[in-house]
Amino acid sequence: MSFSANTRQLGDVTVVDVRGNFTNVEGEAVHELLVDIFREGRTKVLLNFRDVSYLDSSGIGQLVRSLYTARRNGAELRAVDLNPRASEVLRLTNLHRIFTDFPDERSALQSFSS
Repeated sequence: MSFSANTRQLGDVTVVDVRGNFTNVEGEAVHELLVDIFREGRTKVLLNFRDVSYLDSSGIGQLVRSLYTARRNGAELRAVDLNPRASEVLRLTNLHRIFTDFPDERSALQSFSS
């Protein structure tokens, strides 16, 4: 499965649908996309990992980097549908406390308004 990251708008939330492997290289590409999104003034972003087939520790590192970039830009960044291995790594490293992963898109979208 080749990598892609496409955006769509749901109300005031920008959803980034990520597909394929998510390692350091792909994470860097998503980070650059997020920087562009934040520069455009969009402050609510949801990363959808439903179609990510593989995510490694360098990809998780890029997620954390993206989270800090979002915070520096006054934006909120959430994730949905991380695979069980990635969710477990976030939990084991206590990163789940700063990077919220939601089980489905609906609950993630609702979290922005609360």
